[in-house]
Amino acid sequence: MRHLDLTKGAITSALFVTLAVCGRAAQNPPVANRTVARVSPERVAGDPARENHQVSQFLAADAKGRVFLLHGDTLAVDQILPSGKIVSWHGSQGKEGSDAELSDAALSPDGSAWLLASGDKLSLLSGDDLRQLPAPHWWVSSLTYTTDGPVLAVLPAWGGGTDAASKAEWDKPPLLLKLDGQTWETLSVQDGPKLMSEKPPALPSFAQIKAERDIKLAAGRNGALWAAQQNAYLLKRYSRQGAVEESVAVNGGRVQWKERTEEDWKDLDRALGRAVNRSHEMVAVRVVRGLTAQANRVYQVVETPEGVALDRWDADTEALDRLLLGGIAPGRRYVDLAAGRDGLYIAGRGLGEPIWRLEWQRLEEAKWKAVPEAVAQRPRRQ
Repeated sequence: MRHLDLTKGAITSALFVTLAVCGRAAQNPPVANRTVARVSPERVAGDPARENHQVSQFLAADAKGRVFLLHGDTLAVDQILPSGKIVSWHGSQGKEGSDAELSDAALSPDGSAWLLASGDKLSLLSGDDLRQLPAPHWWVSSLTYTTDGPVLAVLPAWGGGTDAASKAEWDKPPLLLKLDGQTWETLSVQDGPKLMSEKPPALPSFAQIKAERDIKLAAGRNGALWAAQQNAYLLKRYSRQGAVEESVAVNGGRVQWKERTEEDWKDLDRALGRAVNRSHEMVAVRVVRGLTAQANRVYQVVETPEGVALDRWDADTEALDRLLLGGIAPGRRYVDLAAGRDGLYIAGRGLGEPIWRLEWQRLEEAKWKAVPEAVAQRPRRQ
């Protein structure tokens, strides 16, 4: 595991003003035992005989709605046709390009390149060219690829490397980094210093930072970015200049905590590559499992007390709606979402795991239910 130095300085808080309870939630207060419709996606691909949880697969769609699947071991790329047929798009990179520990990947809007993360290494795959990118030196939380190029979300923790962060960087550590030539430039700085949870438990500092600040990214329209907290319901849209343009929160966007299960401990051991001290018994409750944006809407796969659900945020109408997902068992891993021409695709991260589809027409006709606790915000004008 890489050596970590945690952020030392105070972080400036962003100012927000609440606009309204989102969409229909303003008219419909919370109702006990509120019934949420359930929809079962169609399985279009995936071979259980080939499932390999030691190797990842990454699902993505380009701006034209073409859906692709990247193999994390060989870096081969397949295209998934609307018929469900899988065809080879680009061949294997061979042993030199293989990496069974590929942790994240994002497709460029034109479908020509993949941004890859493996441990503390970042690279760019374009055709047969696999080029290593400069290290950001901050701990990478997630990544995406906008019309302006690769973007990273990072944590306020030093991720190693020979360069030392300046005092100014420590005082205002970055949240979003954008690749400018061969340099990662700060696009947005961390919110803070107030953490989002109520009465967080006594955890190691880095574990608490990850719980509070791990996010998922998705590219939006015109170079914008969508960022969703992984362990709290807080969705934000950033402009291409890195300014927060809007956000939506459920239950205050706070992290909740629970006691670790034996499976939680095993996951942590695997993530760190060693047995961890089991004296810290609390863990953040996971919320967001997958994220993608399509036109004016954002889709998230979320964990709810009723089961795995699909949430849809409409930025034009400020409505947050929900459908329960039947027949999907993502296990303990995250899932990928891809907005294809014909529908929304969902896939597990293990190579060979099922790939599901919900056709757009079916989603339009579904009986979505409003999430009544949702509250929209926009930055206060100065």
